This record gives sequence, C-alpha cells and structure tokens, in this order.
Amino acid sequence: MVTRSGTWPRAQQTLDTAVNALVHRCMKDKGFTYPAKRATLPTSLDDTAAVVDLPGRRKHGYAIATTPRQSGPPPAPYYTDLSPDRKRDFDLAFSGPADSGDDVSTGTGTVRVQRQGCDAEARRDLTGDVTVWARMYYTPEALNGRLDAQVPKAREYAAAMSAWRACMLERGYAYRTPEKARDSLTRRFLENKHRKGESKEEFRKREKRVAVADGECAIEADVPGAAVRVRQALIATLPMKDRAALAELASYQSEAVKRAEATLGR
Repeated sequence: MVTRSGTWPRAQQTLDTAVNALVHRCMKDKGFTYPAKRATLPTSLDDTAAVVDLPGRRKHGYAIATTPRQSGPPPAPYYTDLSPDRKRDFDLAFSGPADSGDDVSTGTGTVRVQRQGCDAEARRDLTGDVTVWARMYYTPEALNGRLDAQVPKAREYAAAMSAWRACMLERGYAYRTPEKARDSLTRRFLENKHRKGESKEEFRKREKRVAVADGECAIEADVPGAAVRVRQALIATLPMKDRAALAELASYQSEAVKRAEATLGR
C-alpha cells in the first residue's frame, strides 16, 4: 500500500469500480445518471515499463506546459447538459451538503472527508466508515512521502542513478537526475517565451529527445525498480505505531475488497 506495488493496483481498481457501481445505483434512485464504469487500473510502481511510459514520452516528451486535464464534476452528457438548478441538485446528491465533512488524520496531516451524499455512502458500504476509506488511501501515501528523503541515500538507488547518469552521458546529456533534466527544459521553455530562442517546434523535438533518453536509461538502470525495493526495505524502519497502522489498514482493505467483489458479483 505504501509503495503502490504488488497487489495494490488490482485491489484499488476493484474498490474504485465497486464505488462507481454503488454511486450509480444511489444516484439513479435520486433521479440522476452516473456511469457504473470499470475503474482504470492504477500504474504499479514496480512495473518499470508502465512507470517510464516510453510511448508517452515519444509522443509528449515531459509534457512541459501542456494544458492539464480538467478535474471536478463528472463530464458531459450527464452533468454538463443539466440546468444550473439540476447541477446543484446533482452536486448535493453526489457529495452532500458542503458543511457535512470532517477532518481525518492521516498520521502526517489531515484531509477533509464528506460524510453525506452517494459518494460517501458508497465508500461507507465498503469500509463501514468513510474515515477508514480516507485513511486507507492517504495514510500510506503520507508515509511514502516521509520516505522520500531517504531513498537517494540508499546504496541500491545510488548505484541505479549512477548507471542512469552514465547512460545519459553516452547519449550526450549531463544531467544529475531525471528531475534536473525536466527542470532544465522547463527553464529553457520559459526563457524561449520571454526572448527569441528556438521555436516551439524545435523545443518540443529537444524535449522529446531528452525525455526518451531519460526513460530508456531509467529502464536500462532499473531506476524505478530500485526505488520501489528501497522503499519496501525502508518501511521496516518506520516507528512501530506507523507499522501497526499499516497492518490495520491492510486488514481493512482486504475486507473492503471482499465486499467490493460481492457488490460486483465476482
């Protein structure tokens, strides 16, 4: 759960798909359309090819300064075609009153969780309490963030990054890390906007070349795999209370997946 690897992607997909199905039923009862669609399978962070996504890099590079995907209410036609009054009713049915939420501790911070509405009801059906759902998702993520600073210091990861730098040098790029490669190109993009430099088309070609080289070297050096293995080892160094919380959440997740499978008729 912390490293989003192993069985976690399939479990999360099952849970999210069941939530969609339950919300669909609830919203239908309230007179609204909401799709009971199969959730997307999250990328497993121990799947190097998926993490690197070379086809995406060849097409979009690092996707610097591209228009982000819109987030928010469900898309057309079942939401955007509604009248303003029906949209308000839809939002109320889906999320409940704006003041119905509670702050939930993740162990490293808090998140706001709605307690009313079809979305909350669906999550409650699977876990017994919407706060449990929030903790299942956000606590492992928060603990993963706490491990970030330790990963570069680990011998296995440092060796993988050394191999990555050597691979990049062979391709003519002297970046210390993938992050610095992207940051350097981002600065170049901004500089090109404020003064005459290479054209947008020339920049995009450069961006794609660097992004693809970065990805190919990451695969060759197994940088994503090294990162996951180091994080898995670092979990044992977390305080006992954090490891106990993770064990508890893993148990909750297992039971929730069983309920989700029953909901989906599996």
